[in-house]
Amino acid sequence: MGRMKQTWGEDCLEFKPERWISEKGCNIHIPSYKFIAFHAGPRSCLGKNISFIQMKMVAITLLRNFQFEVVEGHNVSPSISVVLHMKNGLKVK
Repeated sequence: MGRMKQTWGEDCLEFKPERWISEKGCNIHIPSYKFIAFHAGPRSCLGKNISFIQMKMVAITLLRNFQFEVVEGHNVSPSISVVLHMKNGLKVK
């Protein structure tokens, strides 16, 4: 579901953080059913909120202390598995 054209559009395979950030810089609410790992409804993942907080803390710490640049020519593509991750990792300088 995370890479379906019907859900995310023609550019579904591209990494675009701006999909979830409004022009004012606020988070855009995306319904839980679009993220298969968290499910939706009364049986949604109990750790969802804490995982988002931890993810934000790690991202902020890294971005605050380092400058990142994706290696030229590196192809970012997903690996098909239960736990979503990148097939070749994310090569950065």
